[in-house]
Amino acid sequence: MVDHGRPKGAIAVRRLTEKPAYRRVAEEIEAMLERGEFAPGDALLPERKLSEQLGASRTAVREALASLAGAGVIELTGQGAVVRRRDVQSVSGAFGALLAHEQADVLELLETREIIEAQAARLAAERCTMADVHRLSLYAVEVDDAIARRADATDPDTNLHLALVAATHNRTLEQVSLVLEGAMRRLYRPTRRVMLFDTSLADAFRDEHWGLIEALRTRNGDLAEDLIHRHISRAMEFTRQALDREGGAGEE
Repeated sequence: MVDHGRPKGAIAVRRLTEKPAYRRVAEEIEAMLERGEFAPGDALLPERKLSEQLGASRTAVREALASLAGAGVIELTGQGAVVRRRDVQSVSGAFGALLAHEQADVLELLETREIIEAQAARLAAERCTMADVHRLSLYAVEVDDAIARRADATDPDTNLHLALVAATHNRTLEQVSLVLEGAMRRLYRPTRRVMLFDTSLADAFRDEHWGLIEALRTRNGDLAEDLIHRHISRAMEFTRQALDREGGAGEE
């Protein structure tokens, strides 16, 4: 067994108290769209051009584009960011606006994710194709490989969870999940990264990933739903402990 270890230093769970740079950039881009500067199907300016035009760092622009993609406003392609159709945006607009508030609570987001993904797992067991199962397996392999190399496994882990919801073949559920993931990326990514470096947790998560994939392959909706409940409950407990430690350190 490879000793994945844990990154040195205190565990930090981000609590936002003021509007971050990426949010200001996202609002500027949304204002451009409202003014009709870009129509559905149009490509936005390249990241470097947006950075210059808006007077923001490329990191802030990159995070803003990821946020807008999660909210269904744009689509990120190999050629850049493309404005999505209004009917796609409207599916997730209200939910996205709610989660855009900077006071969003990471534990509430995890609770919401558990509700959505548990039902998604049951539906996916009924509806998934073998192509869906194969896609999930590829992401699970990427997670395993990243953990073994002590690399950041958050992106393949995120992709695996999004692929689970996509396997329901419910477009509305998929859009809601994308919006939720956009909010979680801002608040939960540091904790998620630390969890995947924790040897005991990483082993449990890997077992649950592969157990879920097998449950989908065998059409076992009860098992798939139960595995998601266990998987996210484990993440919530780790996050709760991290928040408690962070709060205790702040009082010293």
